[in-house]
Amino acid sequence: MKRLFCTLFFSAVILLGLGAQENSALLSPYYLEGAVPVKNGMVEFETSFSVPEKSQSELFELLKNYTQTIVENPDRLPRTRITELSPDEGVIAASVEEYLWFKRKAWVWDRAQLSYQLVFQISDGNFKATMRRLTYFYEPMSVENIDSKLKAEDWITDQAALSRDGKHLKRVSGKKFRVKTIDRKNQIFKGAAEACGLKLR
Repeated sequence: MKRLFCTLFFSAVILLGLGAQENSALLSPYYLEGAVPVKNGMVEFETSFSVPEKSQSELFELLKNYTQTIVENPDRLPRTRITELSPDEGVIAASVEEYLWFKRKAWVWDRAQLSYQLVFQISDGNFKATMRRLTYFYEPMSVENIDSKLKAEDWITDQAALSRDGKHLKRVSGKKFRVKTIDRKNQIFKGAAEACGLKLR
């Protein structure tokens, strides 16, 4: 009996510790105020990268190949495609629809459909990555005869996803949509940088 009690006690401590770590991660400033920029009333993520040793044409080719991996991602949906390839102007654009996973296990899963436009603007020695026009479709929130499209502006902005004091994430809009969207954006932008030879943490 004593051994069973000890086993249960330490299991509870471990689970509480894991929960605390997860909550700590979600409470990180990384996901809090200012993490989702709004430009002209619309959510728009944007980051510039300096690659001084590469020309526009070299960067264009590398980012074209990288964009192709995005549109061929196993979680993509049928309407995903590259919409613009302009070597002279240094512009690559793609319209992406893919699954954004919240939970993915053999016996249970939770996901939303995420749509966005991905744009790379390229010049000699640098490029800018932009992710904009984000919308979601989340089946558990769909209602018959009502538009089921969820706009990022209504779900992941500071106003929509944070508590009044800005120190906590709201359960659905914050802990699910905001966190996973930021994570996906970071994954895409980091992948683009690494495809061009940059080494990021």
